[in-house]
Amino acid sequence: MAQAGDGSWYAYFAAKDMVLAAMTEGISFGNFGDTEDLLTQNTDDTVYTGATGVVRQSKDLPTTNNNVVGFGASLAEEQWPLIQAFEFAVDGSVTITYSKGGNPQSIALTYLDDPDDYAGLTLDRDSYPPGADVHMTITSMSHNIDPTDEDSWTYETINGTAYYQYFDENGAPSRTTEGRINTDKLNFDDSGSFTIITDPNGKDVLEFTDTNRDQGDASNIGTNIVTILETQPNSGIFKTTDDADNSLIVIADDAKRGFTGTIDFADNPKSVPVRNYPGSLTMDVSGIGGTWNGGETINVTLDDGDLNLNSLVDQDIDITN
Repeated sequence: MAQAGDGSWYAYFAAKDMVLAAMTEGISFGNFGDTEDLLTQNTDDTVYTGATGVVRQSKDLPTTNNNVVGFGASLAEEQWPLIQAFEFAVDGSVTITYSKGGNPQSIALTYLDDPDDYAGLTLDRDSYPPGADVHMTITSMSHNIDPTDEDSWTYETINGTAYYQYFDENGAPSRTTEGRINTDKLNFDDSGSFTIITDPNGKDVLEFTDTNRDQGDASNIGTNIVTILETQPNSGIFKTTDDADNSLIVIADDAKRGFTGTIDFADNPKSVPVRNYPGSLTMDVSGIGGTWNGGETINVTLDDGDLNLNSLVDQDIDITN
């Protein structure tokens, strides 16, 4: 562990086999380091230094002469953050103990190997009018690679091809290569699968649009591109909604009633049906007496689900004669 400038102690560790698998897929865990040079208390781990690809927002450590304080010349400033990779047994217990001061404090963890049990997909409503935003929430701890920063995954949703950090959390291009990831090698199981059927029977139901989290140019990896962004670091909750509450996925303006698109995550497909809603107009005359006089106002309520195009936004409707 290393003490940062805020006074807290930090360490980053991972499963050795998953680190090796991730690195073969182009996810950088830094540079292989010599354990004996860096950490003399334990020789069972493997150390990767300069792991800024998966610990992008590590805490700053105090340094002197370009070395981290407390490590001497064995840990240079550019080698932080470092990741210790251990061999964990599936369903086995992992105990982290802080022993300083003679009063040990321990946290017991269980290393699990069944990510599908912690993966899910929810939509913001059961049916949608034409032109509506489709707000989607994915829960998946497998996609939560970096505990310090919001992870970003981009999918080509026709065939389900996945790309890690193709764009950063602001939508800016983040990789110099495509960064295609074989999620099977990372033990994602079904939670690595994400596809969208936009046009059943040849009729457009779902479309993809720009938001203020610009995805940039992804034409080289496909057409039906969707980027899901983690809502906050280490949450494992991902959405298609930007900061202005607009979604990357929308119902086509000319979508026909009764047609249904499909969003399938973790082999758990969700139907996205198009619906037209009945409308009603009511006028509250209880406060005007028997006669509605000129200049006297009354409350009018319009109930029309076809005009509710974004469930996260209070929308205004202008009515003119």
